[in-house]
Amino acid sequence: MKRSTLAAQLIRARNNSQRRKLLAENPTLADGRLARELKAYCYRIWTSEPANTRMAAAALKTLSDVAPDKETTALSHWVDGIADITSGKLESAVKNLDAASRLLLRLGDEHESAQPLVAKLIALAMLGKYSAAQRTGENALKLFNKYDDQLAAGKIEMNLSNIVSRRDLYRLAETYCLSAHRRFKKLGEREWQTMAENGLANTYAELNDFKRAEEFYAHALTSARRAKMHVTIAEIEASMGNLALFRGRYAEAMRMLELSRQKYEKLGMPHQTAVAELEIADIYAELNLTSEASEIYRRLIPTLHRLKMRAEEARARVNFGRALISTKNFTSARAELRGAAKLFEGERNPTASAAARLTLASLELSQGNYPRASSIADDAATELDKTENVRLRLSAAWLRGEILSRTGRFDDAEDLLKRTLKESKKLEQRAITQAAMNSLGVIARETGDLENAETLFESAIEAAESARAPLPGEEFRMAFLAKSLEPYENLIQLYLGQGDLENAFISVERARSRSLLDAVASSESGRTNAVSVKLREELNWYYSRLARAEDDADATKLQTQIRDREKRLAAYSLRAQSSLRSDVRKRSGKIDIRTLQKQLGDRTALIEFVQHAGRYSVFVIANDRIEYFSDIASEKEISTLLEGLRFQFEALRFGGSAMAPFSVQLKARADFYLKKLHDALLDRVIRGLDVRHIVLVPVGVLNYIPFHALLDGDKYVVETREVKYSPSAAVWMRLNSQRSKPSPANALLMAFADESIPLVNREVAQLAKLLTGATKFTGKQATFAAFQKHASSFDLIHLACHGQFRPDNPMFSSLHLADGWVTVRDVTAKKLKAQLVTLSACETGLSKVLTGDEILGLARGFLSAGASSLLLSLWTVNDEATTTLMKDLYANLQRGSGVAASLRIAQTNFISRGEHPYYWSPFFVIG
Repeated sequence: MKRSTLAAQLIRARNNSQRRKLLAENPTLADGRLARELKAYCYRIWTSEPANTRMAAAALKTLSDVAPDKETTALSHWVDGIADITSGKLESAVKNLDAASRLLLRLGDEHESAQPLVAKLIALAMLGKYSAAQRTGENALKLFNKYDDQLAAGKIEMNLSNIVSRRDLYRLAETYCLSAHRRFKKLGEREWQTMAENGLANTYAELNDFKRAEEFYAHALTSARRAKMHVTIAEIEASMGNLALFRGRYAEAMRMLELSRQKYEKLGMPHQTAVAELEIADIYAELNLTSEASEIYRRLIPTLHRLKMRAEEARARVNFGRALISTKNFTSARAELRGAAKLFEGERNPTASAAARLTLASLELSQGNYPRASSIADDAATELDKTENVRLRLSAAWLRGEILSRTGRFDDAEDLLKRTLKESKKLEQRAITQAAMNSLGVIARETGDLENAETLFESAIEAAESARAPLPGEEFRMAFLAKSLEPYENLIQLYLGQGDLENAFISVERARSRSLLDAVASSESGRTNAVSVKLREELNWYYSRLARAEDDADATKLQTQIRDREKRLAAYSLRAQSSLRSDVRKRSGKIDIRTLQKQLGDRTALIEFVQHAGRYSVFVIANDRIEYFSDIASEKEISTLLEGLRFQFEALRFGGSAMAPFSVQLKARADFYLKKLHDALLDRVIRGLDVRHIVLVPVGVLNYIPFHALLDGDKYVVETREVKYSPSAAVWMRLNSQRSKPSPANALLMAFADESIPLVNREVAQLAKLLTGATKFTGKQATFAAFQKHASSFDLIHLACHGQFRPDNPMFSSLHLADGWVTVRDVTAKKLKAQLVTLSACETGLSKVLTGDEILGLARGFLSAGASSLLLSLWTVNDEATTTLMKDLYANLQRGSGVAASLRIAQTNFISRGEHPYYWSPFFVIG
């Protein structure tokens, strides 16, 4: 029997007894040469078959027991160390690999003694001991170069490249990796060449050379798949996922990281599986998918603790704590943040520990626990004053000033905040600058210096706007503005207190639906440029990494890069827009009241709701007036009434024909709630309003109320007025300025039926007879590809398919076509010229309303893509009633009526027949 055959049988053996029997039957083969055969086998397969690596380690251990020999013992320790790495026993791996190196050196083989160090530095790096890992690698490299061992030298350079990358020495990492790649290429070592390509891709990603990174990843992944290098495939997919994440390509990132996680799990590699899960959870958290993120954090934290991955556990606890704060689970959030701080201390990372405590102090401040917040913030600030992390140090100073202000110590607070403001301006820390200005404005207001308060709030808003402008994506801009709205609210209340309604309304509009307004304006201009796209993508990368930075040096470097890209993007934008001054003024976010009144004319009024401290108030703008109705209803009162209305509508939705005998009673009950809502929200407002048309701008939960169906006791609103909706006055002005009547002849009709809407194919067939020359796709032809290909070419788009609103993540709300779902993200990526988009489906008009009244849902997607008007539904529609309503609507469009007028006629036809509001009121017009 050959030793290679015996080695294979030993590895396949089920237990130690079988291995001992095999060795007893072949005593002449049980020697050092067999040990080397087993070690060589381990090295061949450990990146693709980690389970068999552990079997090779067990076989060598048995051989060492049966035939004791110093060399065999050394090799047994060596392979044990490799097996420990694959199973996550990193400290044991370091001990075993050290033992192997010492034994080989005692045997007089200096060259061989360096070989286990290659694996040792991997284990050290995974434990976070980067300095020790780098020293180990450099010592081993000297020995390999001394003995001209090109393969081993290349391997150690690969590992050194990974180590120095973790210390942000990316050019040095590139040098190591390029050298290793040259060695492997010269030797014809394709598998190691593949790993070097993956390493180079990682390095170029860190250096923001995304094109080269993608090229190396693609080549390495192809090579790894060809060679069936399963571990390397998982590593590359994880790297590609992280690259997509930091570039803001979230769907792609989740897909790649999930593929990687599944492979690591199948390979039995717990550390890598856990890291992939953590990355996935962080993406969910970034996308506001709080429940999904929390579920992963909750499950993952005990795993990270068991694996002794303290840095990762601390990161997970911090992010879990933030997720818990967003769901108002403050008790659990406190526990997680305290646990994270202790773990960071154990990792000898005082900066990260102090950052976790700052979050905890902010939590206590929000809950009014001022002494506790002050104690925690002071403690964190003491630590952060020793660091180079400017962002965190100034954050601590601002937080301490804010606590002093909240406790009435205005002089002390003002002194600290002024110093913080001066330093933040000098160091270009815009977020801190804005926060400090707002806090100083509050102090000025509370001490009676109203003029200075106005100046400070205005300055805080300008700081927020200038910081927000270069942000790379809608999610980032919305999130940033949500954190920066306090000075807007403070300025609004200041103006209202002075009776300055015009400036109060302007301030409301400056904070409302700003990201959507930008998106609408952007879709209108259609201007994109490779330079700005590249700069925004790089900013996305840096902002994402800064949010996770725990090391002072890393945070400082990232902030430097961010400021550089922001300045370059701002300078480029000024050059690019120099010929578009009027467009810049329109998009500045500061609405012009006279222009608004002129657009409204003498037949239309705009009714804009605002919310403050749980109460609703209303601005009314007409061509000859600005009125303000203060404190008309409470959020609690309206939510209760809305819940009652929904219950009445749900009774018809689920009751079906069985409810027909009770139709009169059911209509009376629905009318009761519609009357109550009218009394609370509109009665005072429209009592003296002598106009035929109204544009409604809701706020918060009011976005879910069918205002056109509210009842004044005798008539529904839509019977007396034409009603439109808009996310803001500025968005309405933008849409209205370029709107023309839709051309029903140039229509795209798509329908895909399911069990909830079985009649939509008939609906589209009937509409096709009305709209001569329309392009129609139904059934299996109503595909995502058909939508993608044709949507941009039509002035009218009618989509009759099931809609799904995702309240957890509205950007993934979708329409169901024959071959899959069209999400908000898919729609936003289009450029539409449609004057009207009708979504004749369930819940297409539902949106999540974020801070700043940013709506997220299908409406946002189509407005961002360029649609001028939308016809949407607020709840699950009745299939047959919808078909009738749509026929009436399009018939009136053909007669020359506008969208809102056509919808009004269709709805009043239902009312004249005595129909329940459930059947006709879900549909409404945005635009």
